[in-house]
Amino acid sequence: MSTYLLLSTGYEALFPLVLSCLMFSWIHMEQELLHQSGVSCKQKLTSTQFSYNTDIAQFRQLCLDDIRRAFFLVFFLLTAFFGTGNIASINSFDLASVYCFLTVFSPFMMGALMMWKILIPFVLVMCAFEAVQLTTQLSSKSLFLIVLVISDIMALHFFFLVKDYGSWLDIGTSISHYVIVMSMTIFLVFLNGLAQLLTTKKLKLHGKPKSHLT
Repeated sequence: MSTYLLLSTGYEALFPLVLSCLMFSWIHMEQELLHQSGVSCKQKLTSTQFSYNTDIAQFRQLCLDDIRRAFFLVFFLLTAFFGTGNIASINSFDLASVYCFLTVFSPFMMGALMMWKILIPFVLVMCAFEAVQLTTQLSSKSLFLIVLVISDIMALHFFFLVKDYGSWLDIGTSISHYVIVMSMTIFLVFLNGLAQLLTTKKLKLHGKPKSHLT
C-alpha cells in the first residue's frame, strides 16, 4: 500500500483505501447471503487455512449465485484498472507519478513503475475473491468457465464496436477495449496464482512463521 502512495500525486492515493473497504463489504455481503440462504460457513474467515493443498471434494456444484460472484469479479477488475483513469482511453494514465523516482527519461523503467502501480489494485481484488472463493467453496475452474463466458460476450459486443473510420482516438479506443476484454482471461490466471501465493505463503519473522492473516 505504501508503494501506491509513493506513486500517487493526487486524489488517487485514496483509491486503495476505498477499494479495500469495498472488498471488505463484498466479503461480508457474500457471507451474509450464504447465511440467509441457509448455508452456514464451515468456519470463519479469520480461521480459514489458505493452502495450496485444498481438498477438491470440498468444492460444490455451480449455482446461480456463482454467476453474480463472477460478474462482481469482472466488474471489480475493470474498476481496479480504470478506477484512477478515464475509461474512455488507456492513455489517460499520467506518467507524472513516476517523476519523483526518475530524473531522466527512461521508458522501460517508467513503464515498469506504472505497471506495478496498476497491479496493486488487481492484487487487492483477487485476494478478496480468494477469500470469497474459500468461504463459499467455489472451484477456481468453475469460476474461470463463467468468467470466460462473460468475457466472450463482452468481446463479441466490443468486436462489433471496433471502428476503422473516424479520428485516431475513436479507432484506438475501440481497439483497446476489445484487446482488454480478450486478454482478461489470460491475465486472470496470472492474478489468481499471485493471489494464492500471497495468501498461502508465510513469512518468518525472528524465527517464527507469521501468516498474512495475522
